[in-house]
Amino acid sequence: MTKNTLLTLGIAAVIPFTVTLSVAQQDKPKKPIAEASGHSHFTKIPATVPEIWKEIRKQQGKLAAVVAEKDLGEAHDHAFAIRDLVLALPARIPTENKAKTETAAKEIVRIAAAIDKSGAAGAQKSTETNVKKLDAAVAALRLELKAE
Repeated sequence: MTKNTLLTLGIAAVIPFTVTLSVAQQDKPKKPIAEASGHSHFTKIPATVPEIWKEIRKQQGKLAAVVAEKDLGEAHDHAFAIRDLVLALPARIPTENKAKTETAAKEIVRIAAAIDKSGAAGAQKSTETNVKKLDAAVAALRLELKAE
């Protein structure tokens, strides 16, 4: 057989295999990117405001622990959980406090993103500073709302 004939036969054998793989991959259900990467930032939101504050305190403790252990790769999970919990508050509080809560939530969203960025960069000091800012913002919101 000539070289061209062998090349043609080889290509002819590979094409059906490639098409089969492509079709099989299309049949698989697609996973969300966060789930596929192993990092899901879905936070279960408790039903009541006191339970939300309890969960915020719990996440703050976990955030402080991972930063103290210099496990900055996990810091964003807890920062984003705090963010999500704070964002859930305006729907569950009296109308007169919604605007204050939404303003505070915007700041907490910004700080959580900063924790994500500094943690991803491996910047321990910056992450520690951002965690302190987050704690202060949460404490100010708690005081403003006169939460437990």
